[in-house]
Amino acid sequence: MRGRKKKKRTDHKSESAELLEQDENFYSIAGHTDGGFPYGFTSEEYETELRAESIKVIAAGGEPMKELKLSKQQLQEIVDAYDMYVEGIESFLNIETGEVVILRTFDRDDEDEELSEIIEEGFNDVYFRIPGRESNEGYEDMMDFAVTIEDAKLQSRLMHILSGGKRIFRRFKDALSSDGEQLERYYQFVEERNRKRVSDWLKSIEVKLILEQ
Repeated sequence: MRGRKKKKRTDHKSESAELLEQDENFYSIAGHTDGGFPYGFTSEEYETELRAESIKVIAAGGEPMKELKLSKQQLQEIVDAYDMYVEGIESFLNIETGEVVILRTFDRDDEDEELSEIIEEGFNDVYFRIPGRESNEGYEDMMDFAVTIEDAKLQSRLMHILSGGKRIFRRFKDALSSDGEQLERYYQFVEERNRKRVSDWLKSIEVKLILEQ
């Protein structure tokens, strides 16, 4: 990763990202049911979406989408950039190399100025600004996750928190912290959602993601 790096969060979420799985059936496993069965974004669903998108572009008289091969680590860097906000910092993706570069928007030094010129020359052609996760997306993730909780008492507590009040995000995670397994499952659930959002963003800029096995 080129440029200045964002401050990494040290909470459990960053550690849980390493636990994301794939197998012959799932493009990305978000977690497992109480019976031990995996759930997530299947390989078939992923391939179907890619084929449908390519057909749509060609049918509209356009060129096939640009293919971008990424390692799991590279994809994770994009997801981290999407999920992390630091004031005065912007993240850009080089769609030719898969590299994420970090640019300061104020108090720049010579390195920042040089990088800014490179990005400007290739803006929306080679370099694309990585969007940030919206707060409403975070709320939707919490709500959608809460309905998957089988413990009626814990689910009721989470729904009460989501009904309103201050510091909803913090209170929600504090409530989940009473059950380490559910907290871990929540982090994986959000991580999977963010991977899907990054994939959708790449499609919106006509880039076809190919994840190296």
